[in-house]
Amino acid sequence: MISDKLKQLLTDVGEDPRDACWQVRQGTYAIKHKALERIATELGITFDEPKPLEVGPDFVAVCVTGRLGDVSEWSIGEASSATSHNKYFCAMAEKRAKDRVILKLIGIHGDAYSEEEADSFKAEAGRIEDLTKAGKALMAHVEFVRENWRAVGEIKKAIEEDDITYANQLHEEFSNEEKVLLFGLATTKGGIFTTAERQYFRTNESNQARKEINRGK
Repeated sequence: MISDKLKQLLTDVGEDPRDACWQVRQGTYAIKHKALERIATELGITFDEPKPLEVGPDFVAVCVTGRLGDVSEWSIGEASSATSHNKYFCAMAEKRAKDRVILKLIGIHGDAYSEEEADSFKAEAGRIEDLTKAGKALMAHVEFVRENWRAVGEIKKAIEEDDITYANQLHEEFSNEEKVLLFGLATTKGGIFTTAERQYFRTNESNQARKEINRGK
């Protein structure tokens, strides 16, 4: 939930908290850079000239110091191809550093983040989504193999003995959807069939064998 302090600060500068903030994950909110700049201007926050720490084609880091009356805070902003979709890394690093300083000076750093850091949250969410999909695919594969372990064993044996007709007869007993469940997962991702075993059904000989099997049905 957005803190009352942040709501008041945003309201004071004419920003609607519902528009200026959004939840990036449970209990964590991002604030638009524009809204933070307006808060900084309203409160009279000033900044020293950014100090470059590292500047390269793929990574930039700068240190920014900000002041609110007698209080000063500093923070480091960084940007790279891994953490930013914006390719202007110097500008992005400065924005992130300034936003972090503003959040520190108004006392909500750690409770909220700026939108300029949202890319890293999106990347994290993407990785979690990918892992979730991979986990679901593996569980579905394992369950299907468990239900059809006799057929799996027969298929492996037929391939080992290069009994191409019998291997493909077994292969054709499964629907297209079931074939994806059974053969679609690579060994590196937990699939039960090796790469060679999966490719066995992609050869011209296997294709011809399946044609003959299906013609006889």
